[in-house]
Formats: sequence, structure tokens, C-alpha cells
Amino acid sequence: MKVLSRTSDGLKRCYNVLITLKEVEQVEEIKLREVAKKMKVDGFRPGKVPVNVARRLYGDSIAGEAKQTTIDNTARKILADEKLSISFNYVTNIVKEDKNGIEFEMKFELIPSFELCDFSKIELVKHTAEVSDEETMKILEDIRKSSKNWKEDTKAKKVSEGQKVEIDLNMLTKLKKHKNEKIENLEIVVGDDTLVDDFWKHLVGAKINDTVEFDINYPENFSDHALAGKKIHYSAIIKKIFKAEEFKMDDEFAKAIGYEDLEKAKTWAKSRAVSRYDYISKDIMKRDLLDKITEMYDFEVPSNMIDAEEREVVKQIKIEATRLNKEFTPEIERECREIAVKRVRLGFVVAEIAKREKLNVSRNEVIQAIRNIAMMYPGQEKTIFDMYYNRPEAASAIIGPVLESKVVNYLLDKISTKEEKCSTEELIAIDEEPFDFFKDDADKKPKKKTSAKKSEKKTSEKKSESEAKEAAPSKKKAATKKTSAKNETAETAAEEAPKKRTRKKAE
Repeated sequence: MKVLSRTSDGLKRCYNVLITLKEVEQVEEIKLREVAKKMKVDGFRPGKVPVNVARRLYGDSIAGEAKQTTIDNTARKILADEKLSISFNYVTNIVKEDKNGIEFEMKFELIPSFELCDFSKIELVKHTAEVSDEETMKILEDIRKSSKNWKEDTKAKKVSEGQKVEIDLNMLTKLKKHKNEKIENLEIVVGDDTLVDDFWKHLVGAKINDTVEFDINYPENFSDHALAGKKIHYSAIIKKIFKAEEFKMDDEFAKAIGYEDLEKAKTWAKSRAVSRYDYISKDIMKRDLLDKITEMYDFEVPSNMIDAEEREVVKQIKIEATRLNKEFTPEIERECREIAVKRVRLGFVVAEIAKREKLNVSRNEVIQAIRNIAMMYPGQEKTIFDMYYNRPEAASAIIGPVLESKVVNYLLDKISTKEEKCSTEELIAIDEEPFDFFKDDADKKPKKKTSAKKSEKKTSEKKSESEAKEAAPSKKKAATKKTSAKNETAETAAEEAPKKRTRKKAE
């Protein structure tokens, strides 16, 4: 083996290397012997087939394999001897073959070397939002409005949509060792679209003490495998009918959502609001920290890594463009390239900080991160978890964001912060500042003071709805509940999580 020439262009390297025919023949001989030992040929005992027989039968294909193996072995030896750290893998291409040997071209890109900056000079702003009593009450008010105070309706003549009924449910179809053959005092909301096969519709029109018989067709992907794909015959006895009344803002409402009295519920609501805004504030700080770190460096990064990252950025932005029915313009594509460069550069800085401070991602942390993603897909948790856990390339996508988070948290403990008090509306407005590729031209105009309030209202409504669901009293769960109502697939999860930020405009 002989390196004929070395050329460089930034981080790019190109070596021209010559390997002799003898080197290739030695590798070919080894491969032929290995094949001969495994061959089964009439007239020869297992493992005793002559090499010449193997050469006659498989010589051409083994010669090609031997040539490529020799090239790969030589390339790896050069990298090891010269102690070169490369991004991704090298690429080889045969230039010529003659009696002198095989000349091949070896192209690769080096990992950049750089010095870490002094991060102690960074100063961050911690925005602290004061939660008003009005906002606390608004959280409870939203929960109150979305909650239903069920009272027995003794005057109701028959079951109708919008009511709740209490029934004794009997499974008439016999299934081997099924636990739920009879469920007493089962409460069902008439109109609940989470029930399998419109279960509640069979009860509409029935009166107290009526017995109703009906069939339920369970889907193939139902969580209870004993019921999945089957038609089950039921009978239900109507015991009570309830009507929905609106809660008053009092202790009864507080007890319905799990608190001793209204004052305890107010304390909980305020703590939830404080935690929410603390999370937003810390997220803003993390984002600002990464932006400041990115601005501190300008070293060259491997183009092959930029190309790979750019493909991911473009894919994410195109998905968003399709969702919003917007055009993916050449200008946006150029910005995707700039974002990719900064992402790759930041990745090197984060990795170097982790190396210096000995920060690692444990197996348990990866598993927990996968579980967090799986929880976003109700009914498909196991499928999503297995997809990440059993596929190394998918699991590796988890490590980067987890390591980045650990590095950021480590730096936040070391970096000085200046506290600034603000209203919750202002905090929401700051959180929504990152550039959105698909904002209308109108956002170039000076921001109106009402915009922050609108975004706050939208955010508050969305989160209050979530809190209402969390605070709602628990109910008995029947075997009729759907568990795979969403259409998201494992592939969708792989595309959507974990995602890095793509909406920050490249400076």
C-alpha cells in the first residue's frame, strides 16, 4: 500500500492510494478458504472441499469482494495511522487498474477542531411573570364551565342524548375466562363518541328498569384481545338517568375536581399557572442560550453533515407548509441551509462541552425519553416505544436532544442571569417571537399591544381545556372504551419527535 497524493480543501480531503495485486490476492485466498470450509459438494467431506473447487464455482464474485475488502482495509488503516477523525464515512472510487496494482481515490471530511469559548461572559434574562388573582380564577372558571354536575333526574321519562345513565351491563356472548361478563352500576354518557360502535345509541329511548339487548362490533385493534374483532351480544338494565347541571364556584365544585374546598382549589390553580410560566421562562432562557452560543462560533463544518441536516430541516418545514397551505419558496430553502449549518456547528459545540464536563446520556434517560414520545400517541404507546427501542438508528435520534438538554441545564447553573418582571401577556409574546417562515407580510408592521393578549387568550384557552380534563373526576371504565381512536402511525412519530427548532430565522 502506498499513498500517492494528498489534497485538501478546508475540511475536505482526497487521497490517491495504490494497492498491489498481491495484497488483493492474499485477501482473495483467505475468502476462498472460508467459503471452501462451508461448502457442501458431493464427493467431499464437510470442510474438506479444495480451494480450487471454490475458486471455480465462486471465483469471480469473491474476486470482486476481495478487491473492495482490500480497499476498505487500506482506507481504515490510513485513517488509523494518521489519527484522522472523519465525519460520516469515507468514499472510495477506483481510478485505474494495471499490472502495478489498483489505484483508488479516497474522499472524506475531517471533524473540525476548535477551542471552547468562555461561557461565563454570557448573560441571560430570566423573565418572571406575576400571576394575578384574575388569571387564577379564570383557570378555575374554564374548568367549571367544561365540567358537568350530574344530578339524578327522577322526572326523565326515557334516555336521550346529553344525559348520563347508570346501567347493569351483562355480556350474553360467552367468552372463555373473560373478566367483564357483568358490570354493575356502570355510568355512560349518552353521546360519548369514545365508546366503541356507538355503544350509547342502543340505550336511547329506553326507560328506567327497561332491559335492552344489542350487539357491539369490536375493532380488530381493540386493546382487549379477547374482544378484538368480535361481535358481542349484551343486555343492559337502565337503573338511573342523570341530567347535567352547571357547577357553581363553590366548595362542591372544588370537591368534584379533587380538593377539600374552594380555597385549596385556588391554591392549586395558582401553582399550576406559576409552573406553566416558569416553564415558558426557562424555555426562553434555553433558547437564548443556544442562540448566544451559536453566535460565538464561526468554524467550518463538514458539508456532508450539513447536507444531511438540511434534508431534515427541509422535510420539517415542508410538512408545516403543507399543513398551513403555504408555499415553500427558494428563499425559505436557502434559509434552511443556513439553519442546517448552525445546527451542525452547535452540535459540535454541545458535544465538546459534554466531553469536557463528562456529561453522558444513560440508557435509562434514553428509555424515559422514548416513553415520553410514546405517551403522545394514546393507544399506540407500545408500537412507538418498540419502534425507537428496537431500531438503533431511531434510538440514536433521541440521544442528541437529550444530551443537548443536559448541557443546557448544566450551563444555566453556571451562567449569570438578570431577572426581569413582566406580565403574563408579555411573557407569551416573548415566547412567540422566533421567526415563523409562514407569517403573513402584515407581521412586518409594528406589533399592536392587543396581539399579545390574543395569543395569551388562545394559549390560556388551550391549556385550560387540558387542565379541565386532568381535574375532572374519575369514572368507571367499561370494556367499551376505544383505545386506538387516533390515526397517527409509528412513522409519523418518527418524523415528528424529537424535533429540533426550525423556526428561528438564520441571522
